Order: sequence, then C-alpha cells, then structure tokens
Amino acid sequence: MKVTKIDTFVIKAPTHDRFGGQTSKPNPFRGSDYYQEAEWREFYSRLTETLLIRVETDEGLYGWGESQAPLVPEVAKDIVDRLLTPALLGCDPRETSVLWDRMYHSMNVRGQISGFMLDAISGIDIAFWDIKGKAAGVSIASLLGGPFCNRLPIYVSGLRAATAELRAELAERYFADGFAGVKMFQGKGFQEDIAEAKTIRQKVGNGKRIFSDLFWRYTLPEAERIGRAYEELAIEWIEAPLSPEDIRGHAKLAEALQVAIAVGEPLRTRYQFLDWFEARALDIAQPDVARCGITEGKRISDLASAWHLPVAYHTGVSLGVSIAATWQLSAATADLYIIEHQPPEFELSALFLVPPLEIVHGQAVLPDGPGLGIDVNTDSLHRLVS
Repeated sequence: MKVTKIDTFVIKAPTHDRFGGQTSKPNPFRGSDYYQEAEWREFYSRLTETLLIRVETDEGLYGWGESQAPLVPEVAKDIVDRLLTPALLGCDPRETSVLWDRMYHSMNVRGQISGFMLDAISGIDIAFWDIKGKAAGVSIASLLGGPFCNRLPIYVSGLRAATAELRAELAERYFADGFAGVKMFQGKGFQEDIAEAKTIRQKVGNGKRIFSDLFWRYTLPEAERIGRAYEELAIEWIEAPLSPEDIRGHAKLAEALQVAIAVGEPLRTRYQFLDWFEARALDIAQPDVARCGITEGKRISDLASAWHLPVAYHTGVSLGVSIAATWQLSAATADLYIIEHQPPEFELSALFLVPPLEIVHGQAVLPDGPGLGIDVNTDSLHRLVS
C-alpha cells in the first residue's frame, strides 16, 4: 500500500466559543479575526479554526487526520503541503512509527521540535492510523492493544455562562447528565477564582469532581495560596498554574500541595514530557492527540505509566476527527484518568461526521468501526472550508 495523495482543508467555521463565559466584546487586531481576551495572555479567534487532512492510497483506502491549529491553520497546512507531502508520497502509511520518526527528524536538528511542525505531523499521523485500522478491519484502539473499555469518562471543559452563579447552575446540570466532572476556566485573580470555586462547590455539593485551569497566570507564591484554598474545597486538580517554561516552579508547587498539578497542552513529544516527569513537576499528564499524534501519544502514555502518572487527554479548539482519535487512544490507555470535552466543538462536529460521535449518560461511546470509526461528509465539510 502506498500514499498517493494528501489533501488539506483549512476550517474556519463562523462560531465563536467564549469558553470562560465572557460577555465583553472582543476587539480584534486590525484586519484580523484574532484578538486577546482581557483575562488571559493568549490570542484567540472569533472563528473556530483547525486543519483537517485526508490521505489517499493506491488501494482505494483513505484516512482522515486533524492538526489542532486554533490560530493560523494555514501554517500547518503549508508544512504539510510543501514539506511533508512530497516526502511521504509512495510510502506505506501503515508504517506509522517509521513515518512519524521520519517527519520529526526532518527538522528537529533545526530546532523545530514543537509548535506548528508537530501539529502538522500529528494530523498526518492520525490519518495514517485511520488507514491502518481500515486495512486491518479493526479500530485504532484494537490495533493499540485495547480497548480497556468502550465507555470513557469525560469532563466538561469550561462553564459557558456569564456569572459564577450561572456557571454553578450549569455545572449542576452537567453532573445531572452524568458527566464525570467540570472544569473552571480561571486565572482571573485570587479573590475571583476562589469565590467562583466556592460558589460551584456549594451548588453541586461534595463528592463532585471539579477541576481548575489557571491559564499559566500565577507566580509560585500565588499558586500555592490558591492551591491551599482548593485543598479545602476538594478541587481535584489545578491545571497550568505557572508559566509554561517554569518546570522547577511546577515541581516545587507539586511537592507543596495535596491538590494535583496537571500539565500537557504546550508539550508535543515524549522528550518534552520526560523533562517534567523527571522533575516531578506534574501529577497528571495531559497530552493532546492533535498536537502529538497517535504514535507519539501512545509513547507518551506508556512513559507516563512507567512513572506511575495518570493521563487525562487534553482537547482544545479541535473538531470531530481529533476527538475520535483522542477517544481511540484513550480506550487503549491503561492509566486513563479522564478526557476533556468541549461541547460547542463537539456539536459543530456533528454537522459533518458520519456517523456522529456519541455521548451517553455523560460518557464517550467508543466508535466500533474500523480505524477512527467515523468518516467525513465532504459536502458538509466544504461549507466550513476557508
């Protein structure tokens, strides 16, 4: 089997996910859909942006992949179109480890060991695994040695309501629907963050799993202060509390607190995660399949298992192909902790996935078809293509 064609689709859907429940009107940069939220440092888009990839073979099989690119997906597209595709035509897509390494080694000595380069590699890798599963007639989870289970625990990421009280009511509804947990999007200051956590805890009661994403906003003393308060409120983890470059600070925080430290969104490879594991700088690893691929995602989860660390897969602004890939890898992960769920992106994906992914009683239902277990309706997809 040989790769004969790789197509890329820049998606810019006219949906705007204000995942923190913000009501302020964003002020885009001149001539752009991008802007900066008042609460956080990162840039965001008024659109839902990502990159989908379709790989065809000489045997008539094809596979879908996705590179998470919430901003400028054109960059990942150019890497795929101009650099990686010419090197992959004629290769056997079932040789996933060989091809992931070949793509990675093409630029790693030049310092391209993360970011858009790895995002591009990841999207192609997911498509290769989709083909590999279809060729074998089994799911990706089965190819990876699983599944350990067919119903997967998920938590709702972000409470999209304007006030802490309304976010608490929304959290209560998610728990009533059977979801395993909810995550607050915070980093807005000590007083406001603590007040929101107290409001939600009082509303949902004890025993419900609540997580906090601090968006890399705090200093070590500030984060330790918040962590002490969250120990009292039984918040299960604080995610991204310090600067993403500060491994030593996270290590000190993890040692000082009982509440778990979760990190993974900026990391792409097992080499990057290893630095954090060796420093004991996190308690829960959060690899993102659309940023590391299935091949490297499996390597990361195996490495985490060797360090006795659970894995809670991250999903950000990405659509159904990425979600399906995440669920497949999650089902084959022995130390799976929980999976992130973004409701708006999930609902948008239902417009072009065939069959749509399912959530039943707050649990992700692993697709039972070969490969990813889903396909893409290209007619519907083209309505979202930039």
